[in-house]
Amino acid sequence: MSNVLHRSFLAFAFLFGLGLAACGDDSSGATNLEISASCKSYCDKARECDEDVSVDECVNDCKDKIGNCMADEQRETLDDLDSCASDACGEFGACTIGAGLQCTFGL
Repeated sequence: MSNVLHRSFLAFAFLFGLGLAACGDDSSGATNLEISASCKSYCDKARECDEDVSVDECVNDCKDKIGNCMADEQRETLDDLDSCASDACGEFGACTIGAGLQCTFGL
């Protein structure tokens, strides 16, 4: 699989994993500002690693998915996304999957 397809698949896997998360509306979740900042950093890195990624679309999808994350998992997931944004592109995909699992399953 080409690097672009591989990275696209991993980004999709993260977003899909977040979509599987249970809904949570607990006030202990992350703030909208925290979610926006982490999603922007993550999507900027996704774009750096794959020029086919639309940052605006990625940010909107990310914010939607994080908003559906259980509140007690949101902050840890955002920390994971921030960590992914600082990784090299070769490590970005694996990190992305881990962040999706954090949100979805609390792993």
